[in-house]
Amino acid sequence: MKKKVILHDIEYSVGGPKTVLNGIVNSPLKDEFEFVRLKQSDGCGFNPVKALKFINNYRKRINAIGADSIYICGLQYTGLLMTLAAKLSNVKKIVVSVHGSDWDNPDGTLRKWILMHIVEPLTVKLADSVFTVCEAAQRTIGALKVAPSHNDGVVYNTFPNIDIEYVSGGKLRKELNIGAEKTIVAVVGRVVQAKGHGYIIEAIKKLDDPRFVFVIVGDGPYLEHYRKECSEEIKTGCVHLLGARNDVYAILKDSDIFLFATLNENHSLALLEAVNMQCAALVTDVGGNPEIIENGKSGILIPSRDSDAIVRGLRTLGDPNLRNQYATKAYCDAREKFSIENTYGKLNKILTP
Repeated sequence: MKKKVILHDIEYSVGGPKTVLNGIVNSPLKDEFEFVRLKQSDGCGFNPVKALKFINNYRKRINAIGADSIYICGLQYTGLLMTLAAKLSNVKKIVVSVHGSDWDNPDGTLRKWILMHIVEPLTVKLADSVFTVCEAAQRTIGALKVAPSHNDGVVYNTFPNIDIEYVSGGKLRKELNIGAEKTIVAVVGRVVQAKGHGYIIEAIKKLDDPRFVFVIVGDGPYLEHYRKECSEEIKTGCVHLLGARNDVYAILKDSDIFLFATLNENHSLALLEAVNMQCAALVTDVGGNPEIIENGKSGILIPSRDSDAIVRGLRTLGDPNLRNQYATKAYCDAREKFSIENTYGKLNKILTP
């Protein structure tokens, strides 16, 4: 009989963790485990009474499922509450996956100190198994040191199982009337300050080269900065704000360069998707990015918070032959390093009670 595993699924969450869960459910692991999603659509803030009610509610829901293991997304505050609920339940094994941590961006506040030095270490102590999705997180997250025996190392996100040959090309260029002589630079993900959009805007203004067309894909508050500061570039067709899209692979297939100026990162699925669609990568040298891209061999790594470095990288990647060389190398490396066998083989062992 299959072992039953609960997958903690934050309903309002988008991006990496959501994609990871979908991948697990549809992976070869479904032959070994019965997966049951525990959907979380509520929160409780830092109100202690509401937190206790939250823990008790999810303890009851976990008990009702009667699972062998639970897979909890997140080392942060919600991760602690869910881990406490699981600890008080009938589940046999608690697994916490780390896709982000308060150690990624300390800000010196008391609240952040509590999250870093009390909340996250307590989560690690209570869990039976904790793993990160990149090596960089193993080095930087201090909370992992409180219980080294609970740390199962790195389980990388899996390389996308999407064949570029089956993705239609030409759609984006036709939609936006972008000629074949233009170089499309794609920026995909949440349009927020932490993804380095302020530096991208600075780079667009400094570059001032009509050969490059920037396509910004995603939603977020920084879109208003683009509308305000790049109004002229938007009018001339140098910058396109596409908002949230469900055809990202088609957009990436038509794109020449994937620009990822993020200020901090773990193991980016957006970057893996771009590599899979064989875009040349221009990415910041932070977090797990160097574990995907090797500078000068499979793409270009640049310092974060440096618009001049973005400009230099774009000009270098103006050479189509170099772009093709980097894209091919990145694709071959990532397909092997982040294979289904490597990722789900490790996860199989971790999920087994």
